[in-house]
Amino acid sequence: MLNEIYRDGFYVTSIPREEADRLLALVKADTFLPDRPGNPAIAAWESDNPSHNNNVPVEYMAFMEALGSGPDMEHLRCHMGAFSRINVMLQRGKIGDSMSWHHDSYDPMHVVCMLYLSEDTWAPDDGGELWIGHGDVDEKGFLLDPGAVEVKGRVQPNHGTLVWCLNTNPRWVHSVSKIVADKCRYSLIGQFGYRENVLRSNIRSRYGDTWR
Repeated sequence: MLNEIYRDGFYVTSIPREEADRLLALVKADTFLPDRPGNPAIAAWESDNPSHNNNVPVEYMAFMEALGSGPDMEHLRCHMGAFSRINVMLQRGKIGDSMSWHHDSYDPMHVVCMLYLSEDTWAPDDGGELWIGHGDVDEKGFLLDPGAVEVKGRVQPNHGTLVWCLNTNPRWVHSVSKIVADKCRYSLIGQFGYRENVLRSNIRSRYGDTWR
């Protein structure tokens, strides 16, 4: 994993089928906010800012905590210490949905993982692919030209696929291609970081005294 994630900015693996099936049953039974045309629906328990979300269902948080303390993250923990903050999000994508190029800039979260869950088998022509790319940014870390992003990888959202991404370099961005097939995909997303870095980023001035 280390060579790939440091060289390419991301790493693709998978979780056991029985674990993926268990999580799929949970997300299918979850409640989502009304769909916003062209955008994935989000779980009703989510906050607009993941760092303010104190209502993550325990099953999802336990899964992400296990990933953060698992062998894939051992090298990072050895160098930087155990993660002290984990944000969790859940999205449901359907036909017509997509996401433009972006960098997960919620506080200084170091690593992001995206777990895909679906009853369908996905092919490139179906859309819904995770695209990972590299682009130039301005002095504030915003993309200068989304149309000039160099695509480094494409990942189909097949059941149990897990993608790790470094989130410390805003030049590494990701997007989701428009879903053109009548299929549904769920994305369970975890963001891993350190409370100490949040303190250094003056989080209270941005979010008030209720930060977590």
